[in-house]
Amino acid sequence: MNNAYLFDIDGTLLKIKNKANRKIIQSILNRLGIAENNVEELDFAGKTDRSIFSTLLDDPQESLFNEVKELYIGELDTRLAAGDIHVYEGVEDSLAYLAGRSAATGLLTGNFERAARIKLERIGLNSHFSFGAFGDRHHNRNDLPPEAHKQLQDQSGSDYQPEQLVIIGDTPRDIRCARAFGSVAVAVATGTFSRDELARHKPDVLLTSLEEFPDWDRAFTAGNGRG
Repeated sequence: MNNAYLFDIDGTLLKIKNKANRKIIQSILNRLGIAENNVEELDFAGKTDRSIFSTLLDDPQESLFNEVKELYIGELDTRLAAGDIHVYEGVEDSLAYLAGRSAATGLLTGNFERAARIKLERIGLNSHFSFGAFGDRHHNRNDLPPEAHKQLQDQSGSDYQPEQLVIIGDTPRDIRCARAFGSVAVAVATGTFSRDELARHKPDVLLTSLEEFPDWDRAFTAGNGRG
């Protein structure tokens, strides 16, 4: 059986230019009179949207959380254009490579699910990802792999083991969540962390960009007798 591949979004597949999504969040908070935090300066790397918004709203009641979440998704859908998104080198080729192998390819992202799909729809990549785990419910990224694994099992009807999941991301939190589930941790140095910073967290493999991914995966799958 082939491996299955779970991709982070921000910092791994793409970058939102000029912090457009943060500006949307800040404008919503300002409109609601919640302006204590400077959203543009907060560390979002590897965190779930559930955690980020709960921090910004100071552990809100569920009704306020849901109100702000829906305002954000609505504004993102209205205001985010393809020109606001930079797709990293190697992303399209890597996804085409996996599609050519008919490999199960999903998402493991801290984004709210609808926010994730909006970003990917804008750049024509959404159809590559048939399943995933998202940041709607969980504060801790380590809770996402079991959810993605269950979706994969249900969708494929196959008995994938945790070590057959390849989790690709750009932060130490991505590495830790792969480790926590016993999966393969692939770190890519396209986000805010350098190769040296990521190397200190000992991923299974460290790539400069996803341009290197197909060659690495060919060697990896051949070495594991999968593919």
